[in-house]
Formats: sequence, structure tokens, C-alpha cells
Amino acid sequence: MKILDKFSKEQKALLDNNNIDIEKDFDEESLEELEEKVYNKMMDNLDKNQDFTPKASEWEKILDVVVAIENNL
Repeated sequence: MKILDKFSKEQKALLDNNNIDIEKDFDEESLEELEEKVYNKMMDNLDKNQDFTPKASEWEKILDVVVAIENNL
């Protein structure tokens, strides 16, 4: 399944800048891998108190899209 059209221009740029390919065909397994990558990026961008930074919030929104796609399989 193609998922590229599910993301905003800014989200696509952020994913691309972090070498995360969303242009390929996805299946359940590859969506789970994508979810893990995005989750790890979100966690990497928490501050020293483990609070969300603006960048972590951007990753969270991408994660929300990925999870919504998974839930609609």
C-alpha cells in the first residue's frame, strides 16, 4: 500500500531529511518497522526531563498518522 499522500509536505520533508522512506509499498510488517523508527525519533527529541520538545511533537504527529494507517488495514 502507498502511504505518501497521508503526510503533509512538512512531514514528508522531515521524514526524508532523516532518511525514512515513505515512497515504497508498505505491508503490515513494514508499517510496524516505520512506526518503530518514528517512535524512536520522537523519543530521541525529548528534553532532559523527558518532556516533549517542538521537534518531538512533530514526530508524534507523524506517529499518529502511521498508527491511523495501521488501524485501518
